Amino acid sequence: MTGRIWTRTGAIGLAVALWAALAVGVPRGSAQPDRGLRIIAHPGVGVDAVDERFVERVYLGKRSRWPDGTTVVPVMLKSGPVQERFVESYLDRSLSRFVNYWRQAVFTGKGVPPQAFDREAELAAFVAATPGAMGFWSGRTPPSGVKILTIE
Repeated sequence: MTGRIWTRTGAIGLAVALWAALAVGVPRGSAQPDRGLRIIAHPGVGVDAVDERFVERVYLGKRSRWPDGTTVVPVMLKSGPVQERFVESYLDRSLSRFVNYWRQAVFTGKGVPPQAFDREAELAAFVAATPGAMGFWSGRTPPSGVKILTIE
């Protein structure tokens, strides 16, 4: 009987703790979670906000158009901690899993991976000069000639 009461009490306590954590610990109305990265786009792109699913589908080659119908041109870095942070936080996978995903897609003829650059400055310059381009930026201040997209 004692074990049964403790179990009920423990379950109620756990439920209350989880509810409190969700009610207090989750910010509401946050337009863009702070991952230390910003999604940037060519200024001519006809949208100011996209959802995380859109970003993921673009970088996995499953979506090729912006919501306004313009062709999206995804770009990324070749390597480094910024690239790894982007893949892990926006694509919800490890870098090795992402690389293997694209190896298999290329091998089977099912896609072409995003164009990759050595440095963020090169990536940003490409995004600024290429209609439909989308990339990411690790700094707080966006480079000139691009716009920061809000993540919904």
